[in-house]
Amino acid sequence: MLKRTFLGNLLLLQALNWLIKPVWIFFIEVAVQNNLGDALYGKYYGIFGLALLFNILLDFGLNNYTAAKVASAPDHAVPTGLLGLRMWLALSYVLITAIFGLVQHMDIRFLGLVILNQVLAGFTLYFRSILQGRHLFKTDSIASVTDRMVAVALLSWLILGSGLSGEEGLLYFLLAQTAGYAVSLFFSWFYARRQNQTITEISSVEGFSLLSSMRWFAILSLCMAVFTRLDTQMLRHLSPGGEAEVGQYARSFRFLDAALIFSSLISSQLLPLFSRMISRNEPTDGLLWLNVRIVLFVALPLLFTGMYFASPLMGLFYDGPGKAGFTASDATVFGRLMACFLPMALVHIFGTWLTAAGELKKLGLLAIFCVVINAGLNFWLIPLQGPSGAALAGLITQTLFVIICIYWVILRNGFSLKQYRFFYLLISANAVYAIFYVVSRNLPDLNGFLLACGLWAFTGMFLFVPEWKKWLGRS
Repeated sequence: MLKRTFLGNLLLLQALNWLIKPVWIFFIEVAVQNNLGDALYGKYYGIFGLALLFNILLDFGLNNYTAAKVASAPDHAVPTGLLGLRMWLALSYVLITAIFGLVQHMDIRFLGLVILNQVLAGFTLYFRSILQGRHLFKTDSIASVTDRMVAVALLSWLILGSGLSGEEGLLYFLLAQTAGYAVSLFFSWFYARRQNQTITEISSVEGFSLLSSMRWFAILSLCMAVFTRLDTQMLRHLSPGGEAEVGQYARSFRFLDAALIFSSLISSQLLPLFSRMISRNEPTDGLLWLNVRIVLFVALPLLFTGMYFASPLMGLFYDGPGKAGFTASDATVFGRLMACFLPMALVHIFGTWLTAAGELKKLGLLAIFCVVINAGLNFWLIPLQGPSGAALAGLITQTLFVIICIYWVILRNGFSLKQYRFFYLLISANAVYAIFYVVSRNLPDLNGFLLACGLWAFTGMFLFVPEWKKWLGRS
């Protein structure tokens, strides 16, 4: 019953997000980059990457705290004082991000709009945490895509009409996002304020004590953002191509971003489940193994897509009249970043388990270590290989991080490496490899990619989902 309920909620959440967010990633962002060119888009992407580095200051773990408090309080009441605390955090975020941006001589117009958009998104997430605590999951799901719906509508009109070009086009792109975030914030605030009962007022002393208790969550989130997003900052300064190569890197990273929607949504569903099961000393091995198979069902074909179908996929979006252009090095970057999805998606599973188990300090220290490793690898590889080197540095760092996470979960008896599971994974990995290899040798284009995906979907359903009859209630 738990598995069936989990899968039902997961499928609903995935469906809503996959209806909107891929349109943003593969239609809007691609069209904007093709219109602006790699250099100008890379200028924006570098600023955006910087803004994401310090994003934890807009949360600091307060979203999870708020959702839990609201869910456990009578009548789903909201604790007061948190909004003021978040405003102080937002001010800190604005100052720190602005200082780092101005030191790097980033364009103040674009920097200011990117910072504003992140602040709006941060407050939206706060009000959405209230919706989650009140179990208004349908409303929260709508709120999760409202910003993109508004921005897609505005930018589609601009792109199909007058088009976007030059710095003015980039400003319109950012302002459309601002409008989307503002509408989403209003929507979330409107529904969150419908019940205005309060719990005990949180004083400033209690607020700072709360932040102190969440310091390892903040350190973990900051460091994971750094070794995931540091590549764009280092590309700007270490790569001979500068911002143009940041734009080239963004082409492939866009596909990874889209894939991570899948595993991040799984993670959001798993955290409360793992927290409850661990607190009750219930075994989590079965649920972990289920989610490992779900992730691998998507991650393995993406891995081999990067190896065998990079050129036709990248060419579909970036080759042709009016497009940014596609080079052979793009295929290498794409392949390495698609390989990153496997460890990053598994971190969403095993890292979530460790978070639920209260191992935040251990994860934080591991993340600090990985920041050092990632920075060292980027210093070495980017001058030699450019964007390809940044992608390789990310792959090595993410793989190291997830291996240690899995090891720690096993030590805590949360997961077991049973012999049949190795055999199961070996057969599955070889099956998807054989499908993609054979098809790519005979049909190395988009038709071949679609055929390989179709064959894997058919084969993988039997290899990765052996309990499908139970989930459908047929046995």
